[in-house]
Amino acid sequence: EKEVKMREKQFSQARPLTRYLPIRKEDFDLKTHIESSGPGVDTCLHVVLSSKVCRGYLVKMGGKIKSWKKRWFVFDRLKRTLSYYVDKHETKL
Repeated sequence: EKEVKMREKQFSQARPLTRYLPIRKEDFDLKTHIESSGPGVDTCLHVVLSSKVCRGYLVKMGGKIKSWKKRWFVFDRLKRTLSYYVDKHETKL
């Protein structure tokens, strides 16, 4: 296993180095990009990945009540959107 490299602490905490988007090339393959970033995506049971769209569960903090909520997120390069839904049926945005 590769060790995750951390940024130098600038403020109160450091975060992992990331591979930033946007990459504006039309032939950019999101699936290849993500798979080359680290451990295999195939180990993530609820991630659906294609060359242009990534779907899967993430956890976000609620607005009024500060508790963690599991949500189904969709990152779509073609529409240039990051959306999230109550569940993976993508009916309630």
